[in-house]
Amino acid sequence: MKFLFSLVTLVFLTGSCNSQKQASTNSKASDAEPIAQKQMMTDKQKAIGQNYDVAVIYEARSRGFAKYAYISEAKIKLSNDRGLQNMQEYKCDKSDWEEIEQLLNSIERKTFQTLKAPTDKRLYDGAAHATLSIKQGDVVYMTPSFDDGFPPKEIEKLVNKVLAIAEKVKKQ
Repeated sequence: MKFLFSLVTLVFLTGSCNSQKQASTNSKASDAEPIAQKQMMTDKQKAIGQNYDVAVIYEARSRGFAKYAYISEAKIKLSNDRGLQNMQEYKCDKSDWEEIEQLLNSIERKTFQTLKAPTDKRLYDGAAHATLSIKQGDVVYMTPSFDDGFPPKEIEKLVNKVLAIAEKVKKQ
């Protein structure tokens, strides 16, 4: 009796699974291409459009001192608060962003982690620890820490431009 019941159940399940497979295969064949194209377009739009924000972030910190500057094509965020609670937001000038982009294009981002600081004042509290980051979508390229005001030569122009834009925006 148990054997007969098991055999009937096995035949029933096998037949049921095969009919479901055929139904799903037929529907997938007709709808697969448009859905795949829509999905690819959606993913591509996300990667290039909304999530592909390029920004330059400069941070300098020491005991009792903090400086934060975030510059993207649309906005500039500045803060002197260590916890970044008091953030001032400004609109980024198109000409400033174009200069930043030119400087970004002249820098090899993959070598960021190997940059050497020209001075070591930060090691004995002679200067604040500073870092420069470039954010491209979800990828962030960050330099090792260097002395605030004394960046590595490879990124010196970019750091000076970021700080100049931050000062200019504060005065407005």
